[in-house]
Amino acid sequence: MKLLYRSNGGQANRFAVVVARGCGGAVRRNREKRITREAYRSLRETISSGNDLVFLVVRFGSDYQDRFSSMRWLLSRAGLRGGQHLR
Repeated sequence: MKLLYRSNGGQANRFAVVVARGCGGAVRRNREKRITREAYRSLRETISSGNDLVFLVVRFGSDYQDRFSSMRWLLSRAGLRGGQHLR
């Protein structure tokens, strides 16, 4: 997974999920997006506001817990974790 981000000058975060080619059909792509969106909802309160975030899914088949951990690590590494910290 990769994270692309940029300050948007606003007070809210904007969020998008992009699934790389090679994932498979629409059912599999939608599953990857669904898992990523759910992990984002769990992390939303811990992310500093005022950013545009794009999560690029390049490895497929991760479960929710793996996706959550990957996203939390990426956000921490980018310095975007503010607010309350989960686990």
